[in-house]
Amino acid sequence: MLYARAFLLPVILVVSALAVAAQQQNQNDPATLEFRRSLYGALNTGDAQKLASLIDRVDPQQLDELLLYSLGQNPKTPVEVVRLLVDKGANVNPKTNSNTPLMHAASEGNDEVIKFLLARGAQVSVRTDEGTPLMSAVNGGHPEALKLLLAAGADVKTVHRTGDHALIMAARQRSYRTPSLEPNSEIVRLLLAGGADPNAKGEWGRTALMYANTAAKVKLLVVSGANIEVKDEEGQTALMKAAEKGNAGVVGALLENGANVNAVDNKGMNALLFALGSDDLAYGEDAQTLPERRIEVARRLSYAKSLDVNAQNSDGETALMRAVRLANVEIVKSLLDHGADATRSDVFGDTAFILAYEKDNPELAKLLSAPPVKRQSPNVRNAFLRAAIGKKDAARVKELLAAGADPNYEYGISYDHKSIKRTVLILAAEMGQPEIVQLLLDKGANLNAKGLISGSEHGLEYGTALDAAAENPEVLAVLRKAKQD
Repeated sequence: MLYARAFLLPVILVVSALAVAAQQQNQNDPATLEFRRSLYGALNTGDAQKLASLIDRVDPQQLDELLLYSLGQNPKTPVEVVRLLVDKGANVNPKTNSNTPLMHAASEGNDEVIKFLLARGAQVSVRTDEGTPLMSAVNGGHPEALKLLLAAGADVKTVHRTGDHALIMAARQRSYRTPSLEPNSEIVRLLLAGGADPNAKGEWGRTALMYANTAAKVKLLVVSGANIEVKDEEGQTALMKAAEKGNAGVVGALLENGANVNAVDNKGMNALLFALGSDDLAYGEDAQTLPERRIEVARRLSYAKSLDVNAQNSDGETALMRAVRLANVEIVKSLLDHGADATRSDVFGDTAFILAYEKDNPELAKLLSAPPVKRQSPNVRNAFLRAAIGKKDAARVKELLAAGADPNYEYGISYDHKSIKRTVLILAAEMGQPEIVQLLLDKGANLNAKGLISGSEHGLEYGTALDAAAENPEVLAVLRKAKQD
C-alpha cells in the first residue's frame, strides 16, 4: 500500500503540472488573447452592448473580479454594465479587504449604480480596510450619493481602522481634482443632521473642527455644539491647526466664535507662533502659497485684543523672533507696535536683535536695537558671540570678549538637538578666521575641548578646533603655536 502511494504521488504531480501548462497555453493562444482584449475593452469604455456579446464566454468564477475591475477602472461605469454582470452571477457583496462595488460607486458619485446595487442587496454599512461606502462618498465629495446611503441606513458613527470617522473626513475634504474649488460644506451639514457627533475624536485625539477647511464648516460644527477649545494629544486646538495651515478664513471664523488666542500646546506654542513657523507641511501648489497665507493669519492674530504678544514656547521663542527669522519687516513692525519685547531671549540666549544681526537686513536693524553689551545677560552675550563669529565680525567678537563673553562657550546646534554641541573656538576654526581664533585663545579658549565637527546620515563626527581647521593652514598655524606655548 505504501509503495502504491509513493508511486501515485509523482504521477499526480505530473498530471497537475500538465494541466497548469495546458491552461497557460490556452490563455496565451491568439483567440483567448483577443477575447480578453475585447472583454476588458468593453469594461474600460462601459460598452454594455459589446459586453453582452461576450459575457456568456466568461468563467462565472471571474464575475466578482470583473465587477470590481469595471467600477474601479471606469468612474462612470454605466448601470447597464453593472446589471449585466450581476444578472450573470456577480456578487454585489464580494469578499474583499479593499473597496466593495458600492464603495467604488460612492467614491465616484455614480448615483444610478448606487441605487441599483442597494436594490440588489449591497451592504450599506460594510467596513473594509478602506472604510465604508459612506466614507467613500464623503471623501469623494458627493452629497447626492451620501443622501442615498443615509436613506439606506448608513451609520454615520462608524470608525475607520485609522480611528477617524466620516465627519472628520468631511471636515477636511476638498477637491484634489480641482484644488481651486471651494470645499463643499453640504456634506458636513448632512452628516450632522444624520446624527454625527461634532466632538467625536479620531486619530491623535483630533476632532472634526481641527480639520475644518472653510469658515462655513466651522460655523456648522460650532452651531452643532463643537467644542472650540478641545485639544488633541499634542495639546493643539482648532485655532492652532488653522494657523499652521495658513487658513485665514477658518482662523477668522474661530476667533468670531470666541477661540482663545492665547491657548498653548504641550510645547508652549500658541496660534501666532504656529502662523510664523517656517516648516513646510504642504505639497504642490498649496506649498507655494503657504508662507503668504500664514502671514495673513499672523496679521489677523496680531490684532486680537487679548493676545499675549510676548508668549514664549518651551524653546523660549517669541513671535517677534519668528518674524525676524522670516525677515518679515511688516509683521516685526506690527508686533513691536503691539508691545513685543525685543530683549527676551530663547534657551540659547538668542534675542530678536541677535537674529536680525545675523540676517544682515538693514530694515530689521533699524527696527531692533540691542542694549549695551555690558548690560546684557551672560547667556545673551554668549549667543551674540556665536553670532558674531558666524558673521566673521572680529571687531564685535573683541567687544563681546572684553565685556565677559565666554571664550569656551558651548552651544546646541538646534532646538531639536540641544545636546549636540560645539564650541565657539571650533566654529571660528571652521570659518577659517585666524584673527578670531587668536582672540578666543588670548581669552583662554581650551584647545583640547571637543565638539561637533560634522554630521550626516552616516553619523556625527566630534573633534577639537585643530580637527575643524584641518584644511586651513593659517588657522592651523595659530592653533599649533598656541599648543606649543
